[in-house]
Amino acid sequence: MSLKNAYDESEEIVKAEMFTEGQKRLPDIAIVCFKTELIDFVEKSEDFEEYSDALVCGDKIKIYKTQVNGKDVVLYRTLIGGPATVGMMEELHSRGVQKFIIFGSCGELVQDLKKGAFIIPEEAYRDEGTSYHYVADSDFIKIPTSKELAEIFEENKIKYELTKTWTTDALYKETKNKVKDRVDRGCKVVEMECASIMAMSSVRGIKAYQFLYTDDTLAGDDWDLKTLKEDRSFMLKECLKIAFKIVEKI
Repeated sequence: MSLKNAYDESEEIVKAEMFTEGQKRLPDIAIVCFKTELIDFVEKSEDFEEYSDALVCGDKIKIYKTQVNGKDVVLYRTLIGGPATVGMMEELHSRGVQKFIIFGSCGELVQDLKKGAFIIPEEAYRDEGTSYHYVADSDFIKIPTSKELAEIFEENKIKYELTKTWTTDALYKETKNKVKDRVDRGCKVVEMECASIMAMSSVRGIKAYQFLYTDDTLAGDDWDLKTLKEDRSFMLKECLKIAFKIVEKI
């Protein structure tokens, strides 16, 4: 039995609510980031308060709360990769979250991306494992919130690129042949969570809004770190501002 035959509709034995029963309930909307730099900023901000926490893979993750136009919103840092990200979404969904706004970095696969534009994935190539346990086998998974997200970006005059993304869980096996194949399939960027996130959200009947910003590039003959090792605090703050605009509209 291969991974592509992993989909099974029978009842789960282990459920998130088994772990979260009795834990503090959470608001309807959560903002999700991947970088500790944003958490450092949030901890110093008077607009956020430490509200709760979650234990994920032995790592205690703090959950912060704020208000956006009268709406209660929580923010937390998730772990990298589909399994950890989706596992945490499952637990927070069981505690009340119905809408997740997620942003993180991605790698460029082509050289014609618009400079300074954010990336809105419209489909994700499923080169990871988690999504195959949630939805039946297919090469791509469509992202139902991409059009709604693009409309929010346009309304706020934020430059964006709508494209397919390649989701992989093997960071150090992004080979030249794979890059060429994914580009031929229409992918312009690569990341490690999108397909997993969208599969889980479709099964649980919740909404996930994901946008990305580019850091490194695999578009040339050699890997170019570009801004990967630089201080990206300013970009994370911009992403947080965009997340607030999304909160206002959903």
